[in-house]
Amino acid sequence: MKRIPPPPEIISGKCTGCGLCVKYCPALVLGMQNKIAAVERREFCVACGHCGAVCPTEAIFHPEAKVESHLTTGPGPAVNPEAVLKLLRERRSVRFYRPEPVPREVLEKIIEAGRYAPTGSNSQNVHYLVFTDPREIVKLREITVSGMEKAFGMMSNPIVAFYAGFILGRKTVKFLQDYIPAAKSVIESTKSGVDRAFWNARAVILVHAPAWDSSSAFNCVAAINYCALMAHSLGVGVCFNGFIENSAKYDPKLKKFLGLPKDHRCFGVMTLGYQEVKFRRLVERRRPSIEWR
Repeated sequence: MKRIPPPPEIISGKCTGCGLCVKYCPALVLGMQNKIAAVERREFCVACGHCGAVCPTEAIFHPEAKVESHLTTGPGPAVNPEAVLKLLRERRSVRFYRPEPVPREVLEKIIEAGRYAPTGSNSQNVHYLVFTDPREIVKLREITVSGMEKAFGMMSNPIVAFYAGFILGRKTVKFLQDYIPAAKSVIESTKSGVDRAFWNARAVILVHAPAWDSSSAFNCVAAINYCALMAHSLGVGVCFNGFIENSAKYDPKLKKFLGLPKDHRCFGVMTLGYQEVKFRRLVERRRPSIEWR
């Protein structure tokens, strides 16, 4: 059931009636009454904080969307476009980590960035499961690799693959079958002591959210990307891990080990560690596929 947050409060004597909060409220909560702002549709509020953030006189207080003074001076954003693009290009998938662990306070800073990612209807429904104990990471890897071995073994069976097509879709099954040789290589290498599944990660962060919420997939992906960018700024390398994510969706043993709420689903996983490798060049990507209308 969707939780309804409390509405904003208009602070008496501070509202000048400029109407900015009414204009920029995306949920149509506010209106003008007697030439000042007023709460008209309290049940519509999603606690996004737009009203308080745009108010020039600090006339709005919201207990779940408290505002603070802008951290930069002038009209522009905190960083210039060139710096943003450089950050985005610098961040790469890192699979080789130094041996030291990532301290909890650093991981907390990384997750703090995810806290500010956008979410559908401002649900802020992203949950984090963080592995830092080496023994727990080993268990997670063993269960994941075992599940991978079983799943790709099943996809090697034409009869199983045929019926799986009705559930997963033919293209998904074809993709899995094409990936079997690479998956076998990853499994065999990892079982022999060369960890190509987790790359000897020093930490693992998994994001999950209610499966019934149509925005959950976007919410989690946005949050984990914010986390990845913050990690890069802290010298921590990350790699998004599809092995764990997909196993967490379908493998009963892994689901039990993770202990996620029954109505939740994993929508993203990344391994983390201090970067062993230094990338010295920025790499080009294919031009975006765009259709203008």
